Amino acid sequence: MAQYPYLDMFCRDASGVSVEHWNDSWSVDMHAHEYCELMLVNRGSCRHAFHGIETLLIPGDAVLIPAHEAHGYALSGEISLYNCQFKSDRLDPGVVSLLEKHGMLREQVQSMENVFWEHQIADRQAMHAKSLPTYEFNSSKQGVIHLSPAELTFIVSLLEHTLAEQEEQSEDSVLLRRKYVEIILVEAQKAQHYQNRKYADCSAGSQRVIAEVLSDIENNLAEPFDIAEAAQKYAFSPNYLRKLFKDFTGVSPIQYINRLRMIRACEGLESRRMSIKEAAEHVGIYDLNYFSRLFKKIIGCSPNKI
Repeated sequence: MAQYPYLDMFCRDASGVSVEHWNDSWSVDMHAHEYCELMLVNRGSCRHAFHGIETLLIPGDAVLIPAHEAHGYALSGEISLYNCQFKSDRLDPGVVSLLEKHGMLREQVQSMENVFWEHQIADRQAMHAKSLPTYEFNSSKQGVIHLSPAELTFIVSLLEHTLAEQEEQSEDSVLLRRKYVEIILVEAQKAQHYQNRKYADCSAGSQRVIAEVLSDIENNLAEPFDIAEAAQKYAFSPNYLRKLFKDFTGVSPIQYINRLRMIRACEGLESRRMSIKEAAEHVGIYDLNYFSRLFKKIIGCSPNKI
């Protein structure tokens, strides 16, 4: 087993909690720490290595890293990333129990989403079929929590309150910071639980249909997606397939496709050194003004900042 350096908590005091806010593009090699950490991307993108795989995190994505588990990340473009660090033995036992109950503090994060995707991959390998979407599989393996805009805004406001109190050394400040972090963790757990429950509520047949639809989207990302054509293929009505899709992914088909397109475009700009025009056309968008607006809306910065 590889040995990684241990990093210290940013702010060490009696509270047992600490928050860092990063706005610069830089990289952190694989490392571990004795405390737990909730990473949250508010703007820009973060390439995150955890649980043996790498995935791209974009605004609204959060990952909880348990103590003693190694991870690393690279920040790019106009980034806004929060690291919420905490020692579980300093928090309310009820909060810790809730997090443990839902798997957020176990040594190996194993969500219902993770279990589902592992089963789907095994099935599709046996059938010699197409691979599942890389982004969704990687993010589920890392236990990524996809926050809604309202959830993201609320949690960021709590993180900013925590940062403000971090400058104080009073007993009130210590208590406030712990309580802010406890609320942040409960909100993140609530979002993850809702996310997992939606996956679990889908029947096996519906799960397979959505897996096929997601795979078709992944393999034809630059092509227009016709919900009516997809629904006809599975003998569903367009409205039912649209509802099933949203129940499973948490977003509508067009929101999902736009998100995935911007992730792929971001990867092209970062890794393949594509021009903005090439990145846009790579994901099937030929209007550069529209592409720039959509990119900024989803990633949080202009494509020329990546």
